[in-house]
Amino acid sequence: MNSYISDIYKTLNILYVEDDKETIKTYENIFANMFKEVHCAKNGLEGLQRFHDNEIDIIITKYKMPEYNGLQMSRKIRETDPLVPIIMVTSLQSIEILREAIELHITNFLKRPFTPSALLNIFNQAVKSIIVDRCIMKEQTQKITYSNYQEGITFAKEKIITKNDLEKEGKLLHFTCDVVYKPKDILSGDSYIIRKLNDKEYFIFLVDGMGKGISASVTAMLCSSFINYFINLEIENNSRFSLHNLLNALLKFIQPNLLQYEVLCAHFLHFNQSTQMLHYAIFSMPPVLYMLDSNEVFKLKSNNTPIASYTKKFTVNTLSLQKISKMIISSDGLNENMVGDNPDTSYNMYLVNDFQAAKNVKEFELLCQKKIKTQEDDITYILLT
Repeated sequence: MNSYISDIYKTLNILYVEDDKETIKTYENIFANMFKEVHCAKNGLEGLQRFHDNEIDIIITKYKMPEYNGLQMSRKIRETDPLVPIIMVTSLQSIEILREAIELHITNFLKRPFTPSALLNIFNQAVKSIIVDRCIMKEQTQKITYSNYQEGITFAKEKIITKNDLEKEGKLLHFTCDVVYKPKDILSGDSYIIRKLNDKEYFIFLVDGMGKGISASVTAMLCSSFINYFINLEIENNSRFSLHNLLNALLKFIQPNLLQYEVLCAHFLHFNQSTQMLHYAIFSMPPVLYMLDSNEVFKLKSNNTPIASYTKKFTVNTLSLQKISKMIISSDGLNENMVGDNPDTSYNMYLVNDFQAAKNVKEFELLCQKKIKTQEDDITYILLT
């Protein structure tokens, strides 16, 4: 026997189902030093129990037995294991038996009376199929492991790019700043950055790459990476930050990297404590909600079309920060998710009321979760309270 095949045999557990004493002796003599473990059963019912109680790699069974014949036992086994090799020993030559055996994917037949060499040849065929199955399983496992590894480092990279200078101190001007970032998939189309420009100025960027999968995710990460780079240079050079300058530089950088029909939606918000003003450019994103001290809620609507490869102009507007007590900046995944008890209604119907009612991010999250039962898209929002 080939030494490699012989080594494989020693890793396998065999179950033989046989009630003939002479055949049992033959099996005992052949199998004792051949397999890792040898399990014996005297009928089909006992064989089925042995199979369920032990890890069995190969089965050889007599056809004609009391309490489940070989095919009846095999049918039960196939309900839970479609692949384990089963060798049927029989002296019968019945078309009906053959047809049923084919349906059950019986690996091979061994006709009585048989010789040890004939038995060995049948086993070698079965073991080769086991080797193939193991190789396929190993390859699939390696692919899954590699895929999980890639997803892990991709998400780690996204976490680095989604820079938040306020993660520890949590303060933006007089607001408490909290971020909820819940990607639907590892490759998220959402990305954000929150930067502290100096002691009195802050910048928030929230982007939603239109589309699914790699393209949207790469575009979002490119934008965030460039903005971080731009801001780092501004801080290093002690330059006065200008939202106009940032947008001009970003358009020049990102447009050659956009596909022909690809568009980009984003919030650009520059907070200035000295002037108590917010400079903003919103490119087809959901309105920024803000609440005044009077508890009235207002919407800061989009003032630009989506960024595309042909975008040449943009608008920057201002809003007074005085008397603003709360603000929420979100991607469309938040308001477009369907409400669990009413699949025809989106969360947008409840967003304003929940924003108005919640005193902090924990309360807002609880209100969201009561309504959004299934997350259908990336959800990202920044809550200032």
